[in-house]
Amino acid sequence: MKILLDTVDYLSKPSGREIGLINNRIIQCNPVEIDAAKLAEEVTKGKTFIPATFKSIGDSIKRSKANWESQQVIALDFDEGLTLDEAINDEFFKHNAVFLYTTFRHKENHHKFRVVFVLDKPLTQYKVFEYIIDDLLRCYPQADRACRDGSRLFFGGKEASSFNFNNRLKVSSFAILNRTPLQDIKGNLDMSVTRVHTKPEASHSNLYTNYVELIGNGKTEKLQELLHIEPVTLSSNEVLDYLKKQDLRAFLGIRTEGNFIDIFHDEDSPSASIYQSHRKNGHWLYKCHSSSNPFIGTILHVVQRLLECSVVESKKFLMELYMIEIYESEAVKEFKETIDIYKELLMSEVLEEIYPHFCKVFSKYGHLLDLYMLLDLAKEFITNDTDPKIVFYHSIRTLAQHFGRSTSATGTRMNFFTLFKVIRKLDETELPEELLKIHQRNKRENHFQYRSNTYELPMYTYQFFHQIDEMCRVWLDKGCTGRTISYEGIMRTFGREEADRVFPQDKGKEIAELNEEVVSSIQFNTLKLIQSKGWTTEKEILDMVNLYFKGQQEFKTKQFKRCIAEMVDAYDLEIIPSNNKLKEEMGITEEEMSKSSFPKMIRKKLVKDCRPIQVEENKKLIC
Repeated sequence: MKILLDTVDYLSKPSGREIGLINNRIIQCNPVEIDAAKLAEEVTKGKTFIPATFKSIGDSIKRSKANWESQQVIALDFDEGLTLDEAINDEFFKHNAVFLYTTFRHKENHHKFRVVFVLDKPLTQYKVFEYIIDDLLRCYPQADRACRDGSRLFFGGKEASSFNFNNRLKVSSFAILNRTPLQDIKGNLDMSVTRVHTKPEASHSNLYTNYVELIGNGKTEKLQELLHIEPVTLSSNEVLDYLKKQDLRAFLGIRTEGNFIDIFHDEDSPSASIYQSHRKNGHWLYKCHSSSNPFIGTILHVVQRLLECSVVESKKFLMELYMIEIYESEAVKEFKETIDIYKELLMSEVLEEIYPHFCKVFSKYGHLLDLYMLLDLAKEFITNDTDPKIVFYHSIRTLAQHFGRSTSATGTRMNFFTLFKVIRKLDETELPEELLKIHQRNKRENHFQYRSNTYELPMYTYQFFHQIDEMCRVWLDKGCTGRTISYEGIMRTFGREEADRVFPQDKGKEIAELNEEVVSSIQFNTLKLIQSKGWTTEKEILDMVNLYFKGQQEFKTKQFKRCIAEMVDAYDLEIIPSNNKLKEEMGITEEEMSKSSFPKMIRKKLVKDCRPIQVEENKKLIC
């Protein structure tokens, strides 16, 4: 049997950007000939598979119904309604399925698994596949109806349990052979109520039509007819806002007022609702209030769940559905092309050779990849005029989801980019009045300490990167680290003007008295140690700073990182990596530093021409 199999193993369920990477990678893979036992082995390694093969149309091959070519493997996905033991002991599965495997999110108190079948012969007509999967879903209404998509990705999982690897599900055993053309016509015209995960005995008439199923199957032409879609021309930065303003009730075919039965899980009492965002931006939100299956999201998130796709694929689907054509001026196209060139530079082999300090600093903290992703994201926000600019105001929470990092780590990264002028935070005086009001209202209603920042990305040039490279050289010389990125750290290292630029909402901020006291103690002990023996280390300094409260070690370390650059400049010090030659040169004994220890050392900066004299003075000082 032939399938598409990803080449990358995962230890947990892929999400966000990972799904997009899988989709782009797997569709380019050649179909693999594989048996059921080997497939079970590969999925439990965490590999994603598509149980079908696809053909090229023109020069393009996509994971879509139009490109579907053949299929011999079918899988049913169970998230609820059937336990693992019930499935293992199911007579039909025993005699027809080859194996089942638990998904990454399977738990003892919430069973999640997939049952895999191999047909006795490959299918080459998509309609036949639909008939077979529909019959299986009628027999097992607990299964996820998203399995009806023949181009669907199936992520790997944890453990597999075989029924019989030699089992084959006979195509001839299905009712498709007795189906008449008249029944086909009636099936295509059927507008009966359909709901994802719904059970046939649960009747909720007049809630919604077959819109949900049409979305799940990617049938945009039928939806366009039902929704009366008219073509529209937009600039690229208007698309997301336009899509989020589409009426979700109309989109899902929901005909009732008030709450309704959730489309994503079985329930007897209506728990879902649709409403416009309280931010008064005209965006519609879908929310399930169920405690066991909570969900809230825009039209893009709804499509992501229904199609089990990435946000990029969700956007593409909606743009096709709503017949959106993108207009871009020549200036905008040139702007985007410039961004793509610099994205390529960030990933190129010559980056380190051209901008060595920039490469070293940005690579060390993983900021190179973050900058690449930020440039990709920011392209959506280019103003469409003769003087293109990139201005966007994503919240840190949204950016964190995009980067796949915590909100605190993402906040530090955005401040890092601001310091190096890769991005610029707009001051309140630069914001449009309406936008400022939205930010302030959101801050007030959510009890946030700060409003969302609005960012502008400058147009990068060759000279611009050289300036950043020089800033990175200074950063390295001053011994800065990620902990330098705070108002106090930047103020001490680069001055208050720079701190106000990076943290415009903290402009003029006063430093806490305790912080000042600890920094003074660090500086005093540093100079004392250097005067007594000619050198010192971070650990040695911090051991001499005595504080008496919980978390004091972390606090001392943070303050050291914030003030080290200021101290190096003020007292003409240098930070150098230690090695055996340096230890011998400085006359450092094993009692002072073990042979296996090589910490960074802090000492008076040596002037190149006077180095021998200074070394001798240091030795005398030690003696």
